[in-house]
Amino acid sequence: MNKKNQNHLGYYISLIAIIIMSAVLVILNMGNKELQIIIFILTTIFYIIWGILHHLLNHELSSKIIIEYILIGAVGISIIFFVFMGGRSI
Repeated sequence: MNKKNQNHLGYYISLIAIIIMSAVLVILNMGNKELQIIIFILTTIFYIIWGILHHLLNHELSSKIIIEYILIGAVGISIIFFVFMGGRSI
């Protein structure tokens, strides 16, 4: 592994750990769809903040990067709402 990848390894391990913990929380709360949705939303918010901070500290942060993370998060939340609601209104 080269030095560039080693510098980012800690960031990626922390992101994977948060996603795994979120998945465990979702599984543990199988009967509570509202809490599961809240967990997904909080995980998405963390992902957006994590991505922005990662680019701010290690790369160049631009408005394009910020919009990209927000849009990916919005698509993820939209998919979760579609799966959980099954086409029903909130």
